[in-house]
Amino acid sequence: MKAVEKPDRVRRLVPVEVAALRGRVAGISERVWRKESGRRENDYPCFGHTRHILFRFVPRVRATACWYANPSWFAWSGMLLPLMERAAALYGYAQPVYPKAMLARLAAGRGIDAHMDNGRLNPFTHKIHVPLETNPQATLTVRDEVFHLKAGYAWEVNNLAPHGAFNGGARDRVHFIFEVMEGAGTQWVETRTAPTARVAN
Repeated sequence: MKAVEKPDRVRRLVPVEVAALRGRVAGISERVWRKESGRRENDYPCFGHTRHILFRFVPRVRATACWYANPSWFAWSGMLLPLMERAAALYGYAQPVYPKAMLARLAAGRGIDAHMDNGRLNPFTHKIHVPLETNPQATLTVRDEVFHLKAGYAWEVNNLAPHGAFNGGARDRVHFIFEVMEGAGTQWVETRTAPTARVAN
């Protein structure tokens, strides 16, 4: 695998239509958000005020080219994949692979501490944020520069650089986040069941 060229901080990619996805996400119950976040694999301290629903993810104990899909992926993929493919088309991959896909909900008035993504696959993937629910006070900081990621676009973030977030608005901020990489020439191991299976409504 070859390391990808990441933006220095943030790069705006393409316009995306998110109204239908936003509507479906708005229908997720508080019970499901709590249940999913309670069993997530990315339960790092910096995400203490963030809830996640993981559709696809990379196990912590893993070979380099290994990922799993939760049952929720198969319920949501029809809506998510067209959006993912539109953004990923810019990279010109022969066989795009999406090892991670998730919803991230940052509580109003709360933040995500600065951190760097240090998983084995991170140097080889592009990390893309798609804002669904946001506000002008919801910001992302990369290398000490502050950005607001507008809704209606897909954005690539340099996750190897120190980055964090703060939601200064009155409502929770929700992003759809996924990673994409070239899968051609790599032997991937895919499982259809996570270490703890769960389904998002």
